[in-house]
Amino acid sequence: MSAQDLKGIWVGTVHLTGMEPPEVAFEITADNGGKLRSRMHVINQQVFNIETENLVATGGRLQMDIPAMNTHYEGQLINDSTLAGFFLMKDKRKFSFELKKRDALPVAALKRPQEPVPPLPYQEEEVVFDNANASVSLAGTLSLPAGRGPFPAAVLVSGSGPSDRNETVFTHRFFLVLADYLTRQGIAVLRVDDRGVGKSTGDYESATNEDQADDALAGVRYLQSRKEINPRAIGLIGHSLGGEIAPIAAASPDVAYAVLMAGSASDMVTAYNESIVAVGKGSGASAAAIDLNVRLVDKVLEVIRAEPNDSIAKIKLAAALLPFDREVAQLSARDREIMELTQPLHAEEFYPFLSRPRRADLFRHQAAILQKVKCPVLAINGSKDVQVLPAQLPRIEKALREGGNKQVTIKLFPGKNHLFQNATTGLPSEYPDIAQTIAPDVLAYVATWIKHRVY
Repeated sequence: MSAQDLKGIWVGTVHLTGMEPPEVAFEITADNGGKLRSRMHVINQQVFNIETENLVATGGRLQMDIPAMNTHYEGQLINDSTLAGFFLMKDKRKFSFELKKRDALPVAALKRPQEPVPPLPYQEEEVVFDNANASVSLAGTLSLPAGRGPFPAAVLVSGSGPSDRNETVFTHRFFLVLADYLTRQGIAVLRVDDRGVGKSTGDYESATNEDQADDALAGVRYLQSRKEINPRAIGLIGHSLGGEIAPIAAASPDVAYAVLMAGSASDMVTAYNESIVAVGKGSGASAAAIDLNVRLVDKVLEVIRAEPNDSIAKIKLAAALLPFDREVAQLSARDREIMELTQPLHAEEFYPFLSRPRRADLFRHQAAILQKVKCPVLAINGSKDVQVLPAQLPRIEKALREGGNKQVTIKLFPGKNHLFQNATTGLPSEYPDIAQTIAPDVLAYVATWIKHRVY
């Protein structure tokens, strides 16, 4: 068998303990020179076009890396319709599975018309740089506009949860689309894998907002070392939690501007409660269920804030949940499903709040952080955002102006959700069903605002 026999669509199920088995597909094609390329899809999770790298095919043997999944794949053709192989995870766990050749994918890939298709009218470069303060190595993609520099630039700061450089979320590659648009507008863009994701080292789960802000500043310093970049025109664009992280870094004189996309100026408890109410109402939960969930979260965070010892906090959490358990039992099954409340309640579900980053969130004064930002700031939100409510915009403006910042632009986009898509309900469940990744008017506004401040 030859390497060319590997061309086609290969589908199989990876059996993992304790979770829904992912149905994986490799779509292997050849370019004009016969070199093989592959894209990976996770069919039952509706995640498509995951990038693979370092593909090597010799005879009927195949191996490649999947940075976004922190895994390496190796396989061997058994016959013309069977490919046997395994995933080797970063932590050395190994999962064997078999792939069968298909004429087509089991379901059609979701359409994402804004994602760039080669050939691109700009240059992309894989880069690696260090954050010496934390001894981590950060990997990403730098996109450089066509023409002669030096160019203004943006470092993208991702939202909550470990994100790849494209901020892949709800089947959309938010940062890929944003970077493509900005680069076509003459703005260089650096997008980076979070710590411990893809090709970046370090541990995401232990990183606070301050740690991630330091990573963003390492990206700024890296861009300052590039001759193609104007060192006095490098800014930050933060989305969601990135809109809270970016202002921490934006206090540095090295940052020329900051764009906060669905950022916040509130304390953690206020932000959580506002989202609980908005999502609950939008999903049809009863007033009693919403009120119960708000009081429950308030109590959990109160216990954790007051008790620094994790072992004691766990005991106190279990005791604090008992009276709520009786109320949860009285809710309808539909209310419990919407509010994601188990019955009985389990203290373990709230243990993530005990982590170092989440404990830090409880004591962070976000408005005070914004008061230290002196560079030009654009803060935007969607009127239908139920994750970070548009009520944050006047709070952000107030904090910035109280700090003496006179270069503040606030913009509310009607009909947009948390991903800045044109939305119907604004609920997260709607995100993957919308073909659009970011509304064109949002992209145009951000690019125009940046160019007016750096040219």
